[in-house]
Amino acid sequence: MIRILLFLLIIGLIALVSGIAIYSLYQFLINFQPGKSKIKTDLQKMKAEIQPFVDQLVPWTKEEMELLSVNQINKKVKKGITTTAKGIITSIYHEPLIAWSYKRYVPPENNAVIYARSSHHEFVFRIKKDKTELKIDDQVIGTLRENGVLYSSKTKRLKARINRHMDELFLPVLVGEKEVASLINPEKTTKTNPRAFEFLSEMDKEEEAVLLSLAIFEFVKNELPKKG
Repeated sequence: MIRILLFLLIIGLIALVSGIAIYSLYQFLINFQPGKSKIKTDLQKMKAEIQPFVDQLVPWTKEEMELLSVNQINKKVKKGITTTAKGIITSIYHEPLIAWSYKRYVPPENNAVIYARSSHHEFVFRIKKDKTELKIDDQVIGTLRENGVLYSSKTKRLKARINRHMDELFLPVLVGEKEVASLINPEKTTKTNPRAFEFLSEMDKEEEAVLLSLAIFEFVKNELPKKG
């Protein structure tokens, strides 16, 4: 009887290990070089996951841009075959303004997606190698390169850029040829809850949306693990 039980236990352990291995292999394969349908499915899951955060967001007004901070709450990072993360960017008064979710696929190349929501805009960043496709409200805006330059999807010309000098506290941001703001460098600030911008110029709605997208991208990246 003991031998039979031991045999069954061994068989069960083998089946369990095999099941885990098969599941891990399956997860690896579906998250390696994901296609458009996989990305679409993952975005739907990411939206649903942060919906409770979205429901709590403060309605966006023109003043919220001036109150935006680099402070983040409800941050969570989970590492495995893929890396996932989420959080909320707040105002200087700790009000929730922007919710975001992140998923990084199987290495080796830089391959990830970021979904972010304010009360008035939806942002999707599709990261592949050294470039990132930006969508705002389901419209392709352009491609952001590693040097901080955003190229228009329509004209292929410079649409916006962040002058990244990593040893500086503030990073000038231009939309077209107009400097619209100075974005705080999250890696350099020593303040507990600093404003996101040193100054803001007058902007139309499109310029403001582009500026906000660049700020979100910088702040989310700063919260992510450097590898995996």
